[in-house]
Amino acid sequence: MKYAVISAVATDEIHFPDGRERIVPGGAGIYAMCGIRLWENDVQIVTGVGEDYRTIHGAWYEKNHISMDRMKIKDEKSPWTLIQYFEDGEREETPRYGLTHFQKLETTGEEMQSVFDAFDGVYIFKNTDELFWTETLKAHRGYKGKVIWEIAADAAFPENLEKVEKIAKQMDAFSINITEAKNLFGTDSCEAVIECLKGWGLELIFLRQGAKGAVMISRNEIVEVGSMPNVKVEDPTGGGNSSTGGVLCGLVNGYSPKTCGKMGSISAAMCISQHGVPEEITEEMRREACRKAGIEV
Repeated sequence: MKYAVISAVATDEIHFPDGRERIVPGGAGIYAMCGIRLWENDVQIVTGVGEDYRTIHGAWYEKNHISMDRMKIKDEKSPWTLIQYFEDGEREETPRYGLTHFQKLETTGEEMQSVFDAFDGVYIFKNTDELFWTETLKAHRGYKGKVIWEIAADAAFPENLEKVEKIAKQMDAFSINITEAKNLFGTDSCEAVIECLKGWGLELIFLRQGAKGAVMISRNEIVEVGSMPNVKVEDPTGGGNSSTGGVLCGLVNGYSPKTCGKMGSISAAMCISQHGVPEEITEEMRREACRKAGIEV
């Protein structure tokens, strides 16, 4: 099997200012998975769900030809997030069942051995939880595939820098946005952030800059990649997760940092063009993505 996504999935119940409501698949995991699915067919999310998840969202997975076999039932209910949008564009998120319920369903470090045994590329969205990483890094020893770690925002603060760097240096690639990176290094300087990250010596660091695009930092070069032009942003949710998934695909396939960055931008553009994930990711969408990235189909 090729790609595993280690992150949570949820149901997003969206309330718009005009009174409209939508229920869509949500959670960082499904956005990262979509970012990969645009380029590759073989991708699965490894996470815990409730008994209700397949009933609510199974049709979406079937439509997109994505297996749900690695989703382990750990509770009666799956995470459910209430999202209220306001006229000024701001929004408020409330987990219906609370944060403890959400954490109970997350993939554990003990479950990571089976992931490294089975997949060629692994996306991890996580903070610096000590128990998770102790078990994960133990399982990771000798792994021949590629792993990208997208750090969760609640771990990006100066007091945590040593721990973040230690974990990141054992990964193939690291993903962080510029706001998180400035917080982590305690600086307002983009140049200082880039210099610090380059010093880590990773195969690839994906420094996300939102609408400005990204900076791709490898051992040998620093490359700036712009975001996709002419994209109408309906909802920026999942842009970072989906772009990191796209970068992982490029990394696994041995593409240059610039091409990896383009793939990330294209994946993000697909996911931020509507509220929630795309209804269906088609072969036509893949062909167009490859054309934009300069990849032969």
